[in-house]
Amino acid sequence: MGHPTIAAGAAFILMVLASTASAHGIAGKRVFPTTLTIDDPAVSDEASLPTITHVRHGATGDDPANRQTDITGEWDKRITEHFGAAVNYGYTTIDRVGQSGASGFSNLNTTLKYEFLQNAPHELLMSAGVTRSWGGTGAQRVGASPIGSTTPTLYFGKGFGDLPDGASWLKPFAITGTFSYQFADVRTRSTTAIDPDTGISSLMFANNPNQLVMGLSVQYSTPYLQANIRDLGLPDFLRRITPLVEFAYTTPATGGSGQNTVGTIAPGFIYSANSYQIGVEALIPATRASGTNVGFIAQAHFFFDDIFPKSLGRPLFGD
Repeated sequence: MGHPTIAAGAAFILMVLASTASAHGIAGKRVFPTTLTIDDPAVSDEASLPTITHVRHGATGDDPANRQTDITGEWDKRITEHFGAAVNYGYTTIDRVGQSGASGFSNLNTTLKYEFLQNAPHELLMSAGVTRSWGGTGAQRVGASPIGSTTPTLYFGKGFGDLPDGASWLKPFAITGTFSYQFADVRTRSTTAIDPDTGISSLMFANNPNQLVMGLSVQYSTPYLQANIRDLGLPDFLRRITPLVEFAYTTPATGGSGQNTVGTIAPGFIYSANSYQIGVEALIPATRASGTNVGFIAQAHFFFDDIFPKSLGRPLFGD
């Protein structure tokens, strides 16, 4: 899900192909794990408690002047078997050496998502949704925007299990991704700046561009390898590991007053147990505007349909 702040407000339902939805993101023999920096294509009963992100915003890798830590929680709930909602909220702390720090809540994000395709033979999942970032619900001192946004999103997941038998060692590979267009509530907003020398105030304008938001993950599932290709006799811990790399980019789609494309490359792994998963990834800047410092993201994720199958793990409507 993500660097993830997730989403919703008003939703659209994309009725295209008949499908059978499943928790955990299952398509045939493929189980798509919940990714950390981008959202996965599944509709499910799950929770990320917590996701911890730590980054530095110095001019060099040795500059300790600005360290930011985000601690977020997310709850995903199925309303029907195919349709679900998610709520994401977090707390940010910024530490500055020799200066006062800042802390406060980030903006509330909500999501509505509809899983419209599950193709078991081709290990394919697709969903559509809409994300709502509620501007002004967080603290501006930690970077929470006073301007909200709405983001329609297409999600997909594709396993390579349908490759010919001669390519059996490639079958554990899978990709997931998102493609979004973020609409800012207000494209241009005015602010008042006061000159500290003269005390004279002046009106300034800032652009809030619409954004293209794109993400991709490339995964190699050891659980899939062990169960469907060959049992290598690995220790239990390694049998449950999925190495992966996630790519996440945001670029202005309209005039952005000098704003540039920012992104991260996030290599890491996910450990999948029966009712939870643990993920850890590095956060490597992917563009000049993203900075030069490497951070990290770690997440504990729980599957409520396994933990609470008769209560929190069931859809609100339908079996």
